[in-house]
Amino acid sequence: MGLLKDLFALLRIKHWVKNTFIFAALLFSEKLYHRQSLLASILAFFAFCLVSSSIYIINDLHDAHIDRLHPKKKNRPIAAGRIGRPLALIIAVLLFIGGSILGFTVQLSFFTILISYVALNMFYTYAGKRMVIIDAFCIALGFVLRVAGGALAISVQASGWMMMTTFFLALFLGFGKRRNEILISDAHASLQHKNPASYDITYVNHILIACGTISLLSYALYTRDPSVIQRIGTNALMYTVPLVAYGLFRYTYLLWDKGDGDPTDLILHDWSMLIDIAVWVLAIIFLIYLKNG
Repeated sequence: MGLLKDLFALLRIKHWVKNTFIFAALLFSEKLYHRQSLLASILAFFAFCLVSSSIYIINDLHDAHIDRLHPKKKNRPIAAGRIGRPLALIIAVLLFIGGSILGFTVQLSFFTILISYVALNMFYTYAGKRMVIIDAFCIALGFVLRVAGGALAISVQASGWMMMTTFFLALFLGFGKRRNEILISDAHASLQHKNPASYDITYVNHILIACGTISLLSYALYTRDPSVIQRIGTNALMYTVPLVAYGLFRYTYLLWDKGDGDPTDLILHDWSMLIDIAVWVLAIIFLIYLKNG
């Protein structure tokens, strides 16, 4: 039972929620009820899950010596020594192979995106995370690749506004992660010179506000894009903007109120955020798919 728990922790199953960005194109392309597109999106989702878990393992192997100094990361299976490095590497390779095969069955263009995601994260692990601003851009581009991959999986073209919204929303989340790391390093002297990239908390706060504002404006402009309105047959998507605004404002509040929490945990353990996201998804489905119902 203990080994199974460690394996789940090693794969970081809870972080698979990030891969739900793959379904954005499916949701907004009016193909949610199209069986073949739905199946392709599900396969693409699990391909990303397997590959991203392999990347998490490689990252943990690379950062084990730093993680042992971290108040929370020291409990990760590799850093704590509960899973050996050879076994972890074997699991990472098997996950990568499985995810690649699954991605190739979706279609070649999606497989290309999947490999690009791997290359981006390998760069992030071994170099990018030590570069100020570049580190956050790597995280953001990872989300953009998820959306692009989801679109290619079902042979549609993602809107430019959707891609921009994704990029700045992911930057917002990425700098929120950096804010968390700054607070932890300030509280633990041993980490002050071992953070992946050095930031000033005031600077990060300003960047968070800028990225949150741009992502909200981008989404609002997406809902008012004439080509989008013509394609889905309604301009009512604009009424979902307050839900997105609430999500951004709530997440910002949680960052400031519980700054020592992991960004993924902040969202998954906050009922207000979960309800807001669920209502937003239901609203999108209602407005796009039931507009004539």
